[in-house]
Amino acid sequence: MRDFFEVLEQLYKKVLLGATLANDNQDYVFYLNPAFSDPAGSPVTSPECSSTLGAQGDRQPSPASLSISAAPVCLKSDAREVTLLQLTVIRVMLTKILSAETEFHAKEKYREIIQVLLMSSDFDSKLTCMFQNSDKLLSHMAAKCLASLLYFQLKEKITLSNSWIAFCQKNLSEYSESDKKF
Repeated sequence: MRDFFEVLEQLYKKVLLGATLANDNQDYVFYLNPAFSDPAGSPVTSPECSSTLGAQGDRQPSPASLSISAAPVCLKSDAREVTLLQLTVIRVMLTKILSAETEFHAKEKYREIIQVLLMSSDFDSKLTCMFQNSDKLLSHMAAKCLASLLYFQLKEKITLSNSWIAFCQKNLSEYSESDKKF
């Protein structure tokens, strides 16, 4: 997991600088697609989220293939920190896409990576499960990431996923008992 965290940390630094990424989109998607666990590092066992759990995928690029130098990391890299960093990189990428200051080729690469992430059948579901997590920081970051992704999808005229629409219908259309009195 340490190599995974180091690659993500270097990717974060590159995206923060607005650097153009040179590798295949799938290599970056592998590192950005969260495999959620609870704060203790155990897989989430919620029935709604059980179908969104799993490994990062079959194809695992090596850290060297991303031509990212693995600098020493002082932070303890557990599952929670990896997930928080993944969400942060996604948010920074979305911010760079929307920024007029980001170089065109870098912006296009970030856009392609986000679009591939969105095409992942369970990406939205993973984020909505994280949004419901008992860990307040993970929940907050997942909510911010979902909001940014939703804005990106609307701005880019990308069709919203069925899982996101179902989540919104279920959670945003429910009335509390006090609302029914009016």
